[in-house]
Amino acid sequence: MAETCRLRTLRFDGGTEDGARLIEVENAAGLSIDLLPDRCLDVGIVRYRGVPFGWIGENGLAPARPGEMDQALGGLLCTCGFDHIRQPANDGLRHFPLHGSMSLRRAIVTTTQVLEDGSAEVCATVAHGTLSGQSWRLHRRVTLPPDRAEISIEDRVEARGRGEITPIMALYHINLGAPQFCPDTLVEIATRMRPDLPGTEDFTFCEPAPANGNLIQVSDGGRDPRRCFRLSFDKQALPWLQFHRRTAAGGGLFCIEPTTHNRQPRGELLRDETPLNGSVERRFQLVMSFGSGSA
Repeated sequence: MAETCRLRTLRFDGGTEDGARLIEVENAAGLSIDLLPDRCLDVGIVRYRGVPFGWIGENGLAPARPGEMDQALGGLLCTCGFDHIRQPANDGLRHFPLHGSMSLRRAIVTTTQVLEDGSAEVCATVAHGTLSGQSWRLHRRVTLPPDRAEISIEDRVEARGRGEITPIMALYHINLGAPQFCPDTLVEIATRMRPDLPGTEDFTFCEPAPANGNLIQVSDGGRDPRRCFRLSFDKQALPWLQFHRRTAAGGGLFCIEPTTHNRQPRGELLRDETPLNGSVERRFQLVMSFGSGSA
């Protein structure tokens, strides 16, 4: 019988993350991931056969507090949204923090289990609301197969409104640092090499997600097959692809960010939105795989 995944629930002891919850999942393919329930079940550091994936700055993996969203950018994945994305903005009397409110919220973990086929499943719900009756609720399901270096993230997001503009805005902030990000890094998007990425200067730009496929690969050209990272996502749900580069951030930061909206001011993005009375739902899915032998 094939070896099953292994699950452990832990807490940090000391440092900036002191007391924060951690769910560690491992499988027989050599993949280990750290899930962060106190950051809406985001993904911390991932290791594939000893090679780490993700970026860690001076703030570590500490849960963010309002006004300190920079703290939540550590790790491989930071979920941005769902009331707002990108730079802070004001809308009337309301202030929207950097990248929205969801990563500032602690998750209620509802499921941590190994399924009959040996896969690991972790599920959680995260809620955010306003006094005017607006609310956003994230239902997240993270799965790992027992024998492949692959993570699947399935999100169902519900928004409720009472006569106000209540959008669902999503940006999945995927952060790569050393050793994936180095002078010999190669970036391929939908089978096309991108010599402009990851680049040597700071930048942020957004482009339409490729129509002929959305598989993104970051590698060192095959020198070390463990260092290959792949990302796929649903272009219909996430039609834009943003890239972000910071040369001074902890030895270098390169971000791949599938998103629902183009890079424009909030007012322009929501100009044609109609007030929401009732509820609306959207679904998003990401699949991340590791190593050149991953499917």
